[in-house]
Amino acid sequence: MRAIGQLRTFFRTNGELTVGQTRRRYLLHVPEGLDPGRAVPLVVVIHGFMQSPAHQAEMSRWDELADDAGLITVYPMGTGVPLRWAAHEPAASSTLTRDHVDFIRQLVATICAAYTIDPGRIYACGMSNGGGLACALACELPDVFAAIGSVAGLYTYPPDRPTGGRPVPLIAFHGALDRIVPIGGGVRRLSYDVPAVADWMDAYARRCGCTIRADEHLSDSLDVVQYSGAPDDVEVIWYTLREGGHTWPGGIPLPEVITGPTSDAIDATRVMWEFFTRHARD
Repeated sequence: MRAIGQLRTFFRTNGELTVGQTRRRYLLHVPEGLDPGRAVPLVVVIHGFMQSPAHQAEMSRWDELADDAGLITVYPMGTGVPLRWAAHEPAASSTLTRDHVDFIRQLVATICAAYTIDPGRIYACGMSNGGGLACALACELPDVFAAIGSVAGLYTYPPDRPTGGRPVPLIAFHGALDRIVPIGGGVRRLSYDVPAVADWMDAYARRCGCTIRADEHLSDSLDVVQYSGAPDDVEVIWYTLREGGHTWPGGIPLPEVITGPTSDAIDATRVMWEFFTRHARD
């Protein structure tokens, strides 16, 4: 019975909507005491392959930040068994990508219709396969999202195919000890080749119009690459956790034997939010 209860908690959701002919589910967190007359930010937090909305919420601690900062968080649920996202090809050529992009767009519209959301402060972030979808959303829905975040992202979406619209700022975190999505690439995941993170970030930064790259060694356990020089001060930033695996830095640790160590050299959720607050969409 305990195992059944844990399984129900893992797949816990509290909202659903229909996209096309498919029922899609999500987990919504609205902090108590929000002023209904004040427009607040919305953060869409996307789980990884084989994970769930409830697990993503627990691991990342986004709801704790939401309660402190006064924002709404929502965790969409993927499809398939195990749960996953299609974020490997542009929506124009992939019905699978388009289905997930349409779900996220409709999910944001549904929450905006029910709550007072600041349309210029809507953000998305994700872990692993979910981080890959978040980056795809930057290319597919620049009219929706002001900035994007990714942790241990699976970057199979081509970053150099412009789809129009404004460039979307991006912040990312990657563990040097990640064996599932290696920082140097060179493997295949979900039937797609995984590029080196540096190559993908370079390409995305060029897409955003960045002309300056600065590499900095922050500590024995943390390095950062910052791209700048783009119009409208668009930033692209990515951190390397030298002692991090396929995990959420500063979050609840995952089983180390599977994912590698969880680094506490930086709090990805808090730093991501600080980045988001610098970027609002006109």
